[in-house]
Amino acid sequence: MAIDRSGIPNKSQLISFGAAWVGWVMDAFDFTVFLLVMPHIEKEFGVKHTASTGAIALTLLMRLVGGFIAGKAADKWGRKLPLLVSVVWFAVCDGAIAMAPSFMAIIVLRTLFGLGMGAEWTSGTTLAMENWPAKTKGIASGVLQGSWAVGYLLAAVASAIIVPRFGWRALFVVTAMPALLVLPLRAWVPESKEWKNAVKKAGGDLGLLQLFKKNDGLLGRTIWGCFAMSAGFGAYYAITGLYPTMLKLEHAQDERGIAILVAIFNVGMMIGSVVCGTIAAKKSVTVALALPAALSVFALPFYVGHVEGHMSIGAFLGGAFGAGFSGVTPMLLTSMFPAEGRARLVGIVYHVGAFFAGFVPLFTASLSQTLHWSLGKSILVVSGVLEIALVILVLGGRKHSVRDTSEDTETPSPALDAP
Repeated sequence: MAIDRSGIPNKSQLISFGAAWVGWVMDAFDFTVFLLVMPHIEKEFGVKHTASTGAIALTLLMRLVGGFIAGKAADKWGRKLPLLVSVVWFAVCDGAIAMAPSFMAIIVLRTLFGLGMGAEWTSGTTLAMENWPAKTKGIASGVLQGSWAVGYLLAAVASAIIVPRFGWRALFVVTAMPALLVLPLRAWVPESKEWKNAVKKAGGDLGLLQLFKKNDGLLGRTIWGCFAMSAGFGAYYAITGLYPTMLKLEHAQDERGIAILVAIFNVGMMIGSVVCGTIAAKKSVTVALALPAALSVFALPFYVGHVEGHMSIGAFLGGAFGAGFSGVTPMLLTSMFPAEGRARLVGIVYHVGAFFAGFVPLFTASLSQTLHWSLGKSILVVSGVLEIALVILVLGGRKHSVRDTSEDTETPSPALDAP
């Protein structure tokens, strides 16, 4: 019997995917070290939770700007150039925080960091998914998005080792080093053939208005995607944004204890991302998105410690259900849009969602202070509401994500429908 190799990637496809995967790991590492050392920064500069969580919102605002700029550049000049620039940019900006003389300087640097962060995901994900074989795209989607958990896990380990010995500033010195290591790998990455063919067929780069006029239903898919990403990102940031702070202040966890629980969370997220990506490809995107989001509501009491003695179980379930559905994101978003405008629209949808979700940690902290709730209770309520909102959007928005791509792109569209 002949072996079906249609879903097995070749060398150039593996290089493209590996470059995007490593870049997103480093992006996640650089982003999440700030979450892990927030209590130390707040103590040194005498600022409150609301101030430090405001820095997260500014970072994610600039992610939107960076994602749009990179998307425009990627659709005009190819996917590789924004990738190279983004890696250098976020490495330099985050590394400079090690020498920040004030909290305002940290705010400025984290805001600039957001530009590179947004650019990396937009260009890297688009390139990786366009180059990957269609038959195994769902699994690749889960593995790619799951690399965020790898970066978070590495950040937790680095924080546990470095911060107690050398302080939080030393951790930001480390953030500038590994990201630069991906540059040689980027130089070997082949450009997307699908992008080349699409631009040639379209006769050049099309503006957004031209894209919306040319493609029926494209505007509706874009709007739906923004709402869905806002809910999904919002739930994720509600779960993770103040998690280290909650563990330190309300559960008396030291750096080692926080690192262990964060590691368990990210193992759960990695597993959940791959499983959800596989389900999306083989069964239904609806199931892959809605089921874990719904189940996460029941996992939240364990996650925030409201069920005594089960923090480890809660951390794993929080990662698997509360964040695992993100494994569907690369495949879903890249399949929703035509190749000639894909990078821009993927960047807009993904980072609009990230921007609005960026206010969630600030809202969660403010809710805790205003209503005199524990951080755990605020996290539970806010994330629970947003997970339910995501389920509603997924179940009610099937028509906006379905697109017949057989004529204009090699990237198939997964149907967002019932099994």
